[in-house]
Amino acid sequence: MNAPINILFIEDNPGDARIVKEELRLAGSRTIVQLEWVDRLEKGLEQLVSNPFEAILLDLSLPDSEGLDTLQRVLAQTPQIPVIVMTGQMDEEVGMRAMQAGAQDYLIKGQVDGRLLIRSIQYAIQRKQTEMQLADALEFTERILTSSPIGILTYKFTGECLSANAYAAQMIGTTIEGLKSQNFRELKSWKKSGLYHLAEEAIASRKLTASDVHIVTTFGKEVWFQAQFVTFKSAGEELLLLTIGDITERKRAEEVLREKERLLAEAQRIGHIGSWDYDIPTDILQYSDEMYRLFDVSPQEFQHNREGFLNLIYSSDRPEVTRWMDLITSGRQVKELDFRVFHKNGELRYIQSRGAVEFDSTGKPVHFIGTAQDITERKLAEIQIRQQIEHLSALRRIDQTITANYDLHITLNTLLSEVSTQLQVDAAEILLLDPDGQMLEYAAGRGFRTRANESARVPIGESYAGRAAKERRLVRAENLKDQPHGPLLTTILAEEDFVCYYGVPLITKGKVIGVLEVFHRVLLQPYPEWIDFLHALAGQAAIAIENATLFENLEDSNRELSQAYDATIEGWSRALDLRDRETEGHTLRVTEMTMNLARSFGFSEEELLHIRRGALLHDIGKMGVLDHILLKPEPLTEEESAIMEKHAQYAYDLLKPIAFLKSALDIPYCHHEKWDGTGYPRRLKGEEIPMAARLFAVVDVWDALTSDRPYRPAWSEEEALTYIREQSGKHFDPQVVDLFFNVIK
Repeated sequence: MNAPINILFIEDNPGDARIVKEELRLAGSRTIVQLEWVDRLEKGLEQLVSNPFEAILLDLSLPDSEGLDTLQRVLAQTPQIPVIVMTGQMDEEVGMRAMQAGAQDYLIKGQVDGRLLIRSIQYAIQRKQTEMQLADALEFTERILTSSPIGILTYKFTGECLSANAYAAQMIGTTIEGLKSQNFRELKSWKKSGLYHLAEEAIASRKLTASDVHIVTTFGKEVWFQAQFVTFKSAGEELLLLTIGDITERKRAEEVLREKERLLAEAQRIGHIGSWDYDIPTDILQYSDEMYRLFDVSPQEFQHNREGFLNLIYSSDRPEVTRWMDLITSGRQVKELDFRVFHKNGELRYIQSRGAVEFDSTGKPVHFIGTAQDITERKLAEIQIRQQIEHLSALRRIDQTITANYDLHITLNTLLSEVSTQLQVDAAEILLLDPDGQMLEYAAGRGFRTRANESARVPIGESYAGRAAKERRLVRAENLKDQPHGPLLTTILAEEDFVCYYGVPLITKGKVIGVLEVFHRVLLQPYPEWIDFLHALAGQAAIAIENATLFENLEDSNRELSQAYDATIEGWSRALDLRDRETEGHTLRVTEMTMNLARSFGFSEEELLHIRRGALLHDIGKMGVLDHILLKPEPLTEEESAIMEKHAQYAYDLLKPIAFLKSALDIPYCHHEKWDGTGYPRRLKGEEIPMAARLFAVVDVWDALTSDRPYRPAWSEEEALTYIREQSGKHFDPQVVDLFFNVIK
């Protein structure tokens, strides 16, 4: 059974209040909901001051308040408590506006059963806790993001800049302080570049917006950014996150492509065109002089008929051209046709031919008048353009993988897939430099027949990969079997039959972090663009590795922070034991026994973490009790007992402001409450007492009774068990007593 959830229900209709209570009762959930009902907003606000509630059910139509103003007044007083709005049958639009104004959820009266209501309450509490934790982590996260290779800025909806990292300032050509001093609603550059419209669209739709924008930096440099806006909540306030990446080089490459397309169109205009005539009945071809040049054949050696024409066509294209000629002979009008021919120097040229069939007076096809043009340059340019577009698309896919995924294994496999596909090589792998910077170790590979390379450990300076890393340059080797290489490569070659090798160092921020290697089983003849793209892929690999490393470091920092929290708590508990000498070792004993009891009860691992922290800090409030009372060996006076009893309230006051300890408050605050309601500090009774505190109360008394004290010797186990059994239903929860006896056995 989970700890009870304290809910405040502000509703002026008693009937609706009864329905909600009955639905919660009938739900039969293991989660206990303690519902406090008031019929006026002012009463509800008073309850929020004096009582701790974990969620609020709110009707917006109250006698003393109406509409969204009701919600705003509640949120203004208790922004940390989630609010679920209860609306009428026809007020879904009101519910949606309430969520936009800060409510966690809205439910329609008459359409909610107990289970759905409990789930909505739990979700709202969890979501609010997450929002508060995100707010607590904002400053820490901002420091981490300063080293991000992406420009990151956060803004209020009103335009004020809350944070910016160094990379953003560098790209825009200013300082972090300069960015923070700017309001984007007042920047002309934003409105001119389209950033302003993009931000407004994200704010209005609450959805991610993205675009490429062109701006001029403060230094007058023209740059292109890929900008993305998304809204998020922090500490209850909606904010705007802007991420920018410099895509200036990509845009320049696109401009180069467009220029090539323009030149290609111009080349088509001024290109040489040959003409030809085919006499269909006699099967005679006549060529213009340009046609002979296009086909690289002399008039004397050319057989001027269909067979002679087809003999000039590249063998792979000949079947298609034959079908084309059949259509012409039958009198069908044909579309243009591209085919290839071999020149005498072995060069393969692309030819495009088009024309029309002429008919005689009887409708019989007699002539085909056609033209032919050498489109080799255009064809090669198209191939190159397609290849460059594929390269850009590949880089884009890699960028998206890096941005959307922090799993280095997935990212490297995606990158190696693009390496193999775009460079058309048989195998590729990435070696990473070890922390000592002396050895290259296998990280990922693709296309290998065996797994011998996965045990790779290459010393810097040795083998081809080691040379690439040490010399910080591309290393290439052809005819590998005839050249010396390291023992590792020798082992790989024995099974792989590789012929060509290329290794490129992975460099980021001036440091070599690994090597990208590609292998091929036949001789490669790479052109300059191939080499350039290999370097580009190596750059992407370096970015991916750096990005994943930054994320891993962030996770390590979070783990270290959590460990520091727990170490601090344990330090506090040891300090309390040292101060209260008569209970030395008491805290660790009761913590261990309480954890065993809680596991038997069925608490989750996350709940056990909070129970452990609460048990370690159960007597933290004694820090507020004077030594002459805390350490007094004789029985306390009535006045001194009253002061001592305040330590539970002191614990609550001390721990409540600490966000990560909020879920651990049950034991320090409530472990002196009694089942019959005679405990302190709040005189809680029965199941009003949190379950963790009920478990701890039995363990605390057991340890106290079986330990020596200055004013009495330790009881025997039999005496202590008898006393605990006698207090079942008075001091202790009977269910917990039964569980304790089962565990103690």
